[in-house]
Order: sequence, then C-alpha cells, then structure tokens
Amino acid sequence: MARIGTGKQPLVGRIAELALFREALKDPGCRGVTISGPRGVGKSRLADECLKAGAAAGWQVLRVTATRGASAVPFGAIAHLIPAGITASDIATVFAGIASGLGGKKTTGAILLVEDLPLLDQSSIIIIQRLSDAGKVFLLTTMRDGERENPDSDALIKGYGFRQVGLRNLDQELTHRLLEALLEGAVSRRTAYEMYLRSAGNPLFLRELVIAALDSQTMRSDGEIWDIIAEPEGTDSTPQLDDLIEFRLSAVSDASRAFLETISVCGDVVLDGVVAAAEQNAALLELESEGLVHISLDRRRTRVDLAHPIYGEVLQRKMPAFRRRHLFLRQAEALEARGLRRRDDFFRSVAWRVEATGSARTEDLISAARLAMDRHSYARAVHLLEAVPKTEVDTPCLLLLSQCLAQAGRTEAIEPVLASAQELAADEDQIFDVAFARAQYFFWVQGRQEEALTVIAEAGRDTHGPSASFRLRSAEGTIRIACGDPQTGLDVLGVIDHEAEGPRDINALLLGLMYQSPGLTMTGRTTEAVQIAESAYATHLKHYEQVLYLHPSAQRIGLIFAFAESGRLSEARATGDLALRELMAARAQVPHLWAALQLARTEWLAGHPRSARHWYAECVALARSHGQTLAMRPALCGLAAAAAQVHDIAAARKASAEAEQFPHVGMFVGEDAMAAAWLHAAAGELATARELLTRAAGKARAAGVVSSEAALLTDVARMGGARQVTKQLSTLAEGSDSPFNQARAVFAAALAANEPQSLEEVSVSFEEMGADLLSAEAAAAAASGWKRIGEARRSTAAANRTSQLTERCEGAITPPLATALEPAAALTARERDIAALISSGASAQDVAESLSISRRTVENHLYNIYGKLGVSSRAELKKKLESPLQ
Repeated sequence: MARIGTGKQPLVGRIAELALFREALKDPGCRGVTISGPRGVGKSRLADECLKAGAAAGWQVLRVTATRGASAVPFGAIAHLIPAGITASDIATVFAGIASGLGGKKTTGAILLVEDLPLLDQSSIIIIQRLSDAGKVFLLTTMRDGERENPDSDALIKGYGFRQVGLRNLDQELTHRLLEALLEGAVSRRTAYEMYLRSAGNPLFLRELVIAALDSQTMRSDGEIWDIIAEPEGTDSTPQLDDLIEFRLSAVSDASRAFLETISVCGDVVLDGVVAAAEQNAALLELESEGLVHISLDRRRTRVDLAHPIYGEVLQRKMPAFRRRHLFLRQAEALEARGLRRRDDFFRSVAWRVEATGSARTEDLISAARLAMDRHSYARAVHLLEAVPKTEVDTPCLLLLSQCLAQAGRTEAIEPVLASAQELAADEDQIFDVAFARAQYFFWVQGRQEEALTVIAEAGRDTHGPSASFRLRSAEGTIRIACGDPQTGLDVLGVIDHEAEGPRDINALLLGLMYQSPGLTMTGRTTEAVQIAESAYATHLKHYEQVLYLHPSAQRIGLIFAFAESGRLSEARATGDLALRELMAARAQVPHLWAALQLARTEWLAGHPRSARHWYAECVALARSHGQTLAMRPALCGLAAAAAQVHDIAAARKASAEAEQFPHVGMFVGEDAMAAAWLHAAAGELATARELLTRAAGKARAAGVVSSEAALLTDVARMGGARQVTKQLSTLAEGSDSPFNQARAVFAAALAANEPQSLEEVSVSFEEMGADLLSAEAAAAAASGWKRIGEARRSTAAANRTSQLTERCEGAITPPLATALEPAAALTARERDIAALISSGASAQDVAESLSISRRTVENHLYNIYGKLGVSSRAELKKKLESPLQ
C-alpha cells in the first residue's frame, strides 16, 4: 500500500477509557465525562467511539465544536441546535427551544459532545450548563492540556457528577499495535521502536510519520512485515505534521526559539557546560512552562533536551545551512573552552566540528569514531571515518571503517575498503588484522565458507605468537560451529581463557565465547551451554569499554538457543525479549537479527507458528537490509514452515523459493528441509514429507548436530513415522542432557506403541516446557488411544485437554491433530497417507504414483478407509479429517 488513507485512525489502547464512559452512561449520578490530553493524543477519536457506543445504547447524540472564531459570537457554537423559528434573543428562549428537541420516547436520553470546551462563548456555556443541570443532556467534553483559560467552562465540568479521563501518549507496545492497525499488517519490532521514539507515542504524530515514511519509501513491506529499510535520519515529515509543530512552537519568544534551535542541532545541551549564560534563564523558564523541553540532572551537570524529537526535526528543516554551521561551531568552541572533562564532551566537540566544517584532526576523528562505536552509532562512526583525509588513511583506520560499515548495513562498501587496507598493511600484525577481517567478511556477510577458512589458514602460516594463535583459533572455531560442524569448532576453540589483554584479543575472546555456547547446544550439552553463555555475558560486561563493536546482549543469543533446546522455552522467550530491548536501544541491528532468528525458532518449538513467522520475517527484513547473507536461508525456510503449518500455502511457497537463492550454511543443519516437508504435509503428502525429513536428519547426524536431528526426527514421528525414528531418538536422548530430547524420545515411543498413558504423561511434560503444540498432539493421540480400548471417560478428558492446548497454538494444523483423534486414529499409517492425499484432491492414480503402489491397492485401502470412518465420499472424508475436534 502506498498510503494509509485519510480516514480516522484505529482506536488502540483506549479500551479502559471507553469502558469508563459506558459505565458513566449507566450511572444515574453521573452527569458527564471530560476527556483531556495533549494535542494529537486521540481525544476526538475516543469521543467519536463514545458517541457510537451511546447511539448503540439508544441515546440521541449531538455535537458541538467550539472554535476561537465562533467564541466572539453569542450562541455561535450551538447555533445549529436552536430550532428554526426561534430567535436567539435571550437565554430562556434559546434554552427552551433546544430542550424541547432533546430526548423523546424512542431514546434513552441525549448525549451532547462539546469539542474544545474552553473555547465556548459565554452564552453557549450558560445554555449547556442549564441543560446539564436540568438533566436534559449527558455531557461529553474534550479539552487540550494547557487550554483551560475559561473559568466558566472549567467550573462546568469540575462540579459534582463529572468523571475525568486524562489521555496520555501510547506506550511502546500500544504504539506497535497502532502501527500494525494503520498499516494493516505485521510491523517489525525495531521499526515500531524507532517510530515510538520519533512520535513519543502520540497517535496523530505517529500517523503523519507513517504517511511520510511511505511517501519517501523509507518503510516498506516485503509481503510479510513492514520494516524501516534505512537507519532513521529523522527527516521524513508531512506538511500537516509541520503545521502542527509550527503552531505549537509559534507561542514562544524569539529568544526561546533560538535556544530550541541550538538543542535541535546539537542534541541535549549541558547548561553548565555550554549555554549557562544568565540571559537564557528566561527563555529556559518559558520553554519548560510550555512543556517544550525536559530538564534533568546528570551528576553535577544540568541537561536540557527537547520534550519531543519532532520539534527538533521541524526546526532543522527550516534552518539555513549557515546557521546550522554557526551553531555547531559556537557550541564546540564553548565546550572546548570549559574543558573536555568527559568522554562525551570530546565526542560532541569533534562531531560538531565535522558537521560544521566537514573535517577535524585525524587523530580526533578516529578517537571520536571509536566512541561512536561504543555507543553503537555506526552510521555516525562511518561519517567520522570518511572525513579522514585520504592522505592520512592507514590500515587500522580502514579496518575500523569496515567494521562500522558491516554493522551499519553498508556491506557493499566493505570489500574495496578491505582491499585498500591490505595494500597499506605495514607489518605482520596489520597483515594478520586484515586477514582476520576478510575471513569474517567472506563468511558472515557473503556466506563464502571455504574462502574464509582458506584466508585463516594462510594467515596462520604467516604469523606467529600466542596472541595470533588465539585469534586464529577464535576465527576458525566460530566459523566451523556456525557452518554446522560444531564438534570440530569446539575442538579448535579448546579451553577458552577468559583473561585477555588489548582490544584485539578481547574481541577474539568474546567472539569465541559467543559461539562456544551454541556449539555445545548443537552437540546436546545444553547444561554446559547455559553456563557458558551466562559466563560469556558477564565477561563481556567486564570488558565492555574495550570492545570495538559487539554488544553484551549478543552473548544472550546463545543463551536463547540453549534454553530452548533444554526445554526451557519460557526462559528462552524472556531472554530474547530482554536482549532485543537492549539491542534496539543500542541500535545494534546485526545481533538483533540473530536474536530474532533464535526467538523465531523458540516460538516454532513452542508450537506458535504465527509468532514464529513474525520473528522469522523480522530476521529476513533485517538480514536483507544489512546484507547478512548467512541468516537468509534459515530464516526464509523457517518462515515457510510456519506459514505452511497454518496453511498459508502461497506465502510458504514464496519464502521457500527465495530461500533456494542462498547458501546452505548455518548451525541448523538439515532444518531447512522443514519448509518443503510442511508444505507436503499441508497437501496431505505425508510419505514425501517423512522422506525429506529423514534425509535431512541423516545430514544432521553426519554433522553431529544433535539439536537439529532431534527436531527433524520428531517431525517424522508427528507425520506418521514414529516407528522408524523411535530407536534413534532414544539414542539421542541418552547422549544428551536435554530434557526436551528425552521427552521427544518418549513421545515417539508412545506414538509407535499406541500407549495412551505414556502419551498423557509426555503431554504434561511438554506443557511444562512450554511446547504447547507437541503437548496438544500427545493429548490428541492419547484421546484416540483411550477410545480404542473402551476408556470413554478418559478419552473425553484427553480430548478436552487437547482442545484447551490447541487454543494456544495459533491456528496450527498438523497431522497428529488432524488424524490422531477418533475415528481417524483407527487408520493405519499407510491408510492415513492415502486418506490425506485423497482428501486434498488427488486422484487414485496420482496417489498410486506418489506412493509407488498400484492403483488397485489404493482403491482397496480407500474402501477400508471409508468403512472405518463411516463416510461415503471424498467431501465427507475431507470434512472428517479437517474437523477432528468437533
């Protein structure tokens, strides 16, 4: 969609306020409700919904809109309420005329909405007061914060029997919900966060920002999710939004506006460090009283920043370039004159000079860029490094630039930067540094595994010493783990000493720790993986100030994986939520996408396909915008599987087809087969699905990836192949410390043996882990088993439990839920395959060719299926299989 339209925005986050109005209408002692709040918060929108609720309850609804223009005219605002033929000559006549037209036998009463109550003329206030006192109307009024300058109107709503509703801006979660309502689709979490920061949760501002982002194409949908496609620069706006802000700013003096301009250009201003001049006190007092700035204490300093970021954006758009330059230089000089006492002071000074003149001393530019990286302001760091004169650029500068480009998503610019760095390398350390950076680029950005490992091997032949050896082990070990060879990677990493000196070794240490935990999880050692991940996070915090680009919460990504594979799915979800909040606040987009990928897999294992699909889509959007090739295939395949599980076949096929464009690298060996397998399952082709999953599980077994093999074999069991995987799942459970793997083995064995008691017990185990869909499937199979042996009461109880569990599974449609309950459970595995294919529309000949059996065999099976299920046609068969819980 190109635009969101001109209609009213959805009512989001105001349910409690609307309920309060409905209660007030029913209260004989209540005379009215007043809605107040800042401009754009949604007062009129809520009032409209209140009128609709009143009309639905049988009330007559009337509206009065007060304006400054009409306030000078007696009865100006209520003129449309005065019946024809009545002269507005005196209060009594007007009151009687209006009162005579209110209510009636067919209505409950009359609701009178007065918008912008403080702007009412005196005569109108008197009439409305009398109507209210006489019980002729139930008053609903709106007023903007800061506009209660009319004592009479204030008195009208402050009396007995009036309820007050104070609206405030939406919080982050509600802002996300409103965005999805406006755009009529899923919105990435980081996009919602950025739009929340810019709008401060103001619904009107948010709507205009969305329109601006759509017009400028800085926010797009790939068909799955809306996402910001570039790092927000805060420049998109609409004429309507500019007019709103200008109206808000027009009330302040020229001196106050000049002060606002300084803040808008330089960010939050330190009074005692930059602008502590006495003549500005009056301006500051005015701005604070108008609610345009926030004042806070930062240790011994007093900081002033804009109350709303959009104010600064509007001011900057209207500011001449020379004035911006003047403000930057003036603030830099003032800050330097007082002494650069904090790291932030130095960073601000250099950044302001670069903004003003385009240059600064090379050593200052590099130091400021490192500070920007500390803040994860990668675009700003790139800007500073690109300002270094070409004649003074060296290898360390270019390596720093390449790291910033990668984190900022400008991956297309990295290779020429690294080529230049290689040409300028002056000694063995620099040659090694470039090799290390090239290996990271080849693998993590382009997915070129063999080239990355070749670069590392060549670097190992040319360098010596313990530091170089450690960094080589870190680079090789992490790549081997990430590309699906976990045990080799763990062996290469060896025992990691948590003590390191210097940024080079510290970054290598943290990189090694980041992948040691996933390597352990992949090999089934989940307890140790959790411990390592938690220790890695603590180590990262200890060295945080010496780290070049990694964020501490990047270490939590491995913890999400370890928690999920150990069956602690709620802890995995909570860890992921915490990590994403910190990564979004730091704008650390690359670790954000990997955290989203692990969260998606967590929701998939939990049996929440719609939630999984959202996180997979967010990972795809971020990976696409940041050139992270390595994440694309697992995320797209996961998205396809989740879509197929809710029978959105078109979306599943689209994602699966796109996934084929990306390489088979990643730590989820074989799991990309789930996309095709669940598509076949949705079409009823269970034998084909099992075959695909079984082959994929073999790949995972050959690579030693226990986590993937267990997941794939469990899906084989769910699709009717429990007997063929029971032994291997038991072997995996014995060789792993994961309770999840142990439960999976029990589940498969119970399915194969048709043991309802064991199925009930494992259903409870799955539910305690948070694996809702597996729990529902086990309960469904138990219900069928109890029915088969004549335990009707226990079967009914298990079926009821299945229904309750299925409600948590977000519309998932799986073979166990579609076939395990009676009467379909009476079918053999071959009969279930044939029934699924026939119900999907396949002919007997098609089924025969698909299963490599004769047509006559298919027809014989079909005769038995119809008899067991008590159906006589394909349509009845399809209905029976699709409605197992009816």
